[in-house]
Amino acid sequence: MWSPVAIVLLCLAASSQARLLPQDAELLWSADMIELPQEPELFESRASGCSIKIRSTEMKNPQPLLIKPGTSEFYPFSASGYVDVEHDKTIEFHCTSALASPLSGKYVTAKCVGGTRFKVGDKEHEIEDFKCTSWPAFVGKKSGSSCNGGTTLINVGFELSGSRFAKQYDVCFNENEEVTRYVYHTLDSGSNYYATGVDRINFAPGGYFAGKNVDKLYTQVTQKETIDKALGIDSSRYFDSAKNVFLARGHMGAKADFVYPPEQRATFLFINAAPQWQTFNAGNWARVEDGVRDWVSKNKKYVECWTGVWGVTTLPNKDGHQTGLYLAYDHNGNGLIPVPKLYFRVVIEPNTRKGIVFVGVNNPHLSLDEIKRDYILCDDVSDRINWISWKKTDITAGYSYACEVNEFRKKVSHLPNFSVSGLLV
Repeated sequence: MWSPVAIVLLCLAASSQARLLPQDAELLWSADMIELPQEPELFESRASGCSIKIRSTEMKNPQPLLIKPGTSEFYPFSASGYVDVEHDKTIEFHCTSALASPLSGKYVTAKCVGGTRFKVGDKEHEIEDFKCTSWPAFVGKKSGSSCNGGTTLINVGFELSGSRFAKQYDVCFNENEEVTRYVYHTLDSGSNYYATGVDRINFAPGGYFAGKNVDKLYTQVTQKETIDKALGIDSSRYFDSAKNVFLARGHMGAKADFVYPPEQRATFLFINAAPQWQTFNAGNWARVEDGVRDWVSKNKKYVECWTGVWGVTTLPNKDGHQTGLYLAYDHNGNGLIPVPKLYFRVVIEPNTRKGIVFVGVNNPHLSLDEIKRDYILCDDVSDRINWISWKKTDITAGYSYACEVNEFRKKVSHLPNFSVSGLLV
């Protein structure tokens, strides 16, 4: 027979054990370590419902799309990176090919039993049973609308059953110049808990760029040949692959800005990229992307983002004249797929209408005088920002600054119309 003292000790041990969190196999961000233990009430509420962890998930690849039943919307995730489904409520697991055995069809509507168990029909399944035969296929569909500075607004996302389309992000694309003016997407408090370990796949033209082999145009050999011809010189002085001085496929909507693995894969479209010097891509621009995501997560915000490019960067030709850089040319000699002068990200908080724009110079070969003369579009307010860990004046890493949105718009006219009430800091 158990003594009263032993029973009390056993209960205390069980209570303590119930609050232990599993140790992730992958390296956690500092935000994970800080925020996850602070939500015990969230863990208790999950006891009677279902919870799918996005990072270090029990789900198997190729993962399906998680969809709100009967809608075209991705299933929402919590501020701590979980998909929570109440007991007896449903979620759709969607593939664009087919669900793998033991399930079948393109999608199923599953009812939460509890934990990571769901019921389809009269049979229960663990979460690892819900996987696709191949990764969900993403597409860029013309919306039928134009956009400022572009010829067409493209919706990127996934074709679902019943003519439904789960839209992930918008692209304002100019088909004549083969340049994306901006990409629109959102971030919210759980965005910093994006799935890790998702493979980087090859970028695809997605039916755009008039049949060009865009991937080849981006290769270091071809880009140098193209710039040699444009400048009329051997442009070797401007390239150093060992030091990451070459033009990369620069994401606008970043891979890590999207939490679900199928969404991350859908960022690998050339309409979501532009030529970006790799030192800048991996330098200050990466710090902007990471910093915005981290700030949104820590402050439990929801924001809208317009990430785009402006102008055409130049280098001196054989006669010393500044010459625009492009990856391709049409039959009349007009440049296509320009190397942008600037990258920018406008961040707006819809509730307050406050906003800010981060701007980065996409040219590591400039002098400070050249930058101040030709690349600064508005008064720099970056000294009011303490949540971006950048080296703002490092030209190789991409000289960077921040502006009030309305001031920036006086020079960059291709942003869509939206109201801004003040500075987001």
